[in-house]
Amino acid sequence: MKMLLSSAKESIKGALRRFGTDTSGTLLAETMFIVPVMAMGMTGFFAFWDAYQTQNRVQKGAYAVSDMLSREMIPATPAFLTGLERTLEYLIGEDARIRVTSIRRVSDGPLGLKGLDVLWSFSPANVMPPLTETALNQIEGDIPMMAIGSNMVVFEVVVPYSPVTEILEIDTINETVAMRPRFLPTLCLTGVSC
Repeated sequence: MKMLLSSAKESIKGALRRFGTDTSGTLLAETMFIVPVMAMGMTGFFAFWDAYQTQNRVQKGAYAVSDMLSREMIPATPAFLTGLERTLEYLIGEDARIRVTSIRRVSDGPLGLKGLDVLWSFSPANVMPPLTETALNQIEGDIPMMAIGSNMVVFEVVVPYSPVTEILEIDTINETVAMRPRFLPTLCLTGVSC
């Protein structure tokens, strides 16, 4: 009986030793764990990169088109602003909605919404509602310091975005550019007194 137990013990020890030193099949086991993790990581990197790339294109296009607007030397027309929207869409390769608003600081100030007047607000085809004094809080963080009597044109861009995966929960990319007219004290809209 002792001999039977000792041979069984040796047999189990040998099997455990062989199992501990045997490396066949480890590649398959490691691959089963690593490949899904790598696939999720690559999908996440791609999703974030696509969103970053789209946001970067929108930002560059918004600044380029708003710079064109700031260089105007005559009052803007609705046709001109509609053309700017089409130019932006061409630059970014996406559909876009824009709203252009001219504001003036008349009192208080240099920061905050109090003392700001909206001179005019325009969105081609009225896809975005005109910005009013009561709705200025939507863009308060984008309005820089302004001296009393100074004017600013706020160029807002909204681009629909569809992420490549469900990782990101965004459906639009927004960009707001505030700039001063370069050659005029204020940028007017045809038919609106400034």
